[in-house]
Amino acid sequence: MTGLYALTFKLILQIFFTLAVFSFLYRDTPIYRFAEHAFVGVAAGYAVVVQFHTVFLPNLVRPLRDEGISGLMHHQVHTAALLLVVPGILGFMIFFKFYDKYAWIARWPMAVVIGYYSGAAIVGSAQGDLIPQVQANILPFVKAGALGRFTADPGLFTLLDVLYNPILIVGTFCCLVYFFFSKEHRGVTGGTATIGIWFLMVSFGASYGSTVMTRVSLFLERAYFLMQEHTLLPGGGDLANWKITAVVLALVLMFLVVFRVRSGPEEA
Repeated sequence: MTGLYALTFKLILQIFFTLAVFSFLYRDTPIYRFAEHAFVGVAAGYAVVVQFHTVFLPNLVRPLRDEGISGLMHHQVHTAALLLVVPGILGFMIFFKFYDKYAWIARWPMAVVIGYYSGAAIVGSAQGDLIPQVQANILPFVKAGALGRFTADPGLFTLLDVLYNPILIVGTFCCLVYFFFSKEHRGVTGGTATIGIWFLMVSFGASYGSTVMTRVSLFLERAYFLMQEHTLLPGGGDLANWKITAVVLALVLMFLVVFRVRSGPEEA
């Protein structure tokens, strides 16, 4: 029975928080803010625990304890392990940010972190993004064999295959001209920049459409969970989720009605 109660309680929480987030479609209410704060709190707590067990303990505490301090006790010097004292001290200095009088001490570790990651990001971005992007745009004007396929079988897809590289090259060039601000966008430069704007708008529209499709797929998954999915029970059989959804939804709607009556219409 304990497993059944735990499973039912878990199911109620899942349905409640899903409906609580959906309540934002009506207005910003305490039930939505509770779900939002609960999610942020749980996520922050989970992140702290993960960082503690996957970063702090294996990368600082255990090497410093098992190799550094234990090595000194056995008259052995492990320089790499002992040097971990430096990042440990820097990490401790960050907590001075909570005290206004000594907040300046936290600037030193922050400067080290920002400086290190800025240099690493520049190299990483150049190797992982800039250079591959440049290499990807060094293309022949027409794909190899595209004209032959179009000649043998004229059609929309074979034509698009022929136009693929020209569109990519022209679009990249026009977008670069649009972001070239050293010359006023007039005449040929202005026309090229305008074409670049069109390419950018198509790209942004496609990205937005992809984002919307992702969100819709997430919504459909939640809707299926609320209305169609069945939860298997420990003792055998299953429980239709829509039954618990109906009860929780009724309670949420009652809360929203009471909240609307007490708070009045939402200010514009």
